[in-house]
This record gives sequence, C-alpha cells and structure tokens, in this order.
Amino acid sequence: MREKSLKKILLEAFDVLFVLILCFSTLFATMVVRGKVLAGSGSEGSINYSFNWPFFSATALVLLFYFFYVILHSDKELRAMIRNLYDAD
Repeated sequence: MREKSLKKILLEAFDVLFVLILCFSTLFATMVVRGKVLAGSGSEGSINYSFNWPFFSATALVLLFYFFYVILHSDKELRAMIRNLYDAD
C-alpha cells in the first residue's frame, strides 16, 4: 500500500514537472531565438523584456515548492475524506 502511494506521488510530480518544463522551455526558446522581446508600439514607450537567471531560478524554486506542498496536502485531505466517508459504515 505504501509503495503504491509513493509511486502515485512520483507520477503526479513527474506530470506536473513535465508540463512545467514544457512551458518554460517554450518561453525560453523563444527568448533565446529572438534575443530579447520588445512590447509596445514604436521605439518609444516599449517595454524591454530580457531573461534574468536569478529571477528565473527563484521563480522555478518557488513553483516547485508550491507544487510539492499542494500535492502532499491534497493527498492527505483526500485520504481523510475517503476515510470519513467509508469508515463510518
């Protein structure tokens, strides 16, 4: 039973990280190919978006902690709900 739940957690974490990596790699590849992205009309009033490794790393780290927190607490709450529903009989 314990082995199944560990496998389930690892598969869920892999799914989340796989989609996250796909999103980041798509955005990163676009920025690398174009150099930097300019938004706005004309040279005046445009916003310069450039890639910054420290902010990227911090964002990725925060997102990873958030996903692990959500996965762990959701699993605990789901188990408690199932236990309350089916053990009351």
